[in-house]
Amino acid sequence: IYGVCDSYGRRSLWADLIHCAHRFKMSPWVMLGDFNVTRFGHEHSSSSRITKAMNEFNNMIRTAELEDLRTSGCKLTWSNLRKGRAAIAKNISDHSPISIQLLQSLRTSGRPFKFLKFWADHCDFIQIVKQEWVKTYPRLPLVVIHLKLKCLKGCLKRLSTRPDTLAYNLRQKLYRIQDQLDARPEDEELKNQEIILRQQLIQANKDEEGFYKQKSRIQWLKDGDANT
Repeated sequence: IYGVCDSYGRRSLWADLIHCAHRFKMSPWVMLGDFNVTRFGHEHSSSSRITKAMNEFNNMIRTAELEDLRTSGCKLTWSNLRKGRAAIAKNISDHSPISIQLLQSLRTSGRPFKFLKFWADHCDFIQIVKQEWVKTYPRLPLVVIHLKLKCLKGCLKRLSTRPDTLAYNLRQKLYRIQDQLDARPEDEELKNQEIILRQQLIQANKDEEGFYKQKSRIQWLKDGDANT
């Protein structure tokens, strides 16, 4: 949802959302977006005054029987990553990305082994495969292949952190740095750390996206038409 900046357009949007709320009353639903108005004064970077637009926004939320979800992390995170006079502080930019987690994934044990494509990009991948494949076993050929694959599986699992775990850890580090920057916005060392973490997170996000794309294809092959 994107709320327009003029009061007339916002009132029309509030009416539409109330109408949607009545239609979806018996089903779970969620709204996410930039409403161009805050609920409370402390959520705005320049003024804590309660305005008429804020009262109308809160009235829509009450009428539609909506619940403001609990949030975590920094309220303001965007900056232009520059230094000195060219820098734009977070409390000036007044922006922050938002994501909603609807349901935590359930972890189960005993899952079958699946080869992850990002392993092949690791600098030690070829060497590890060679080391395991030159080993000899006094068994039948098919049994030998099975044993080699089984040993290789353990080596690959230890090769590197899963992309989603790595991306999560980098995000947590970035959040901590941004929390410190909120308190010390002129700290150059913290700014440098933020830039480095953002660069690392860009690559980690790409790896994570590829990882989940691969997992989604595997799930589709497993469930077939049940996915449609």
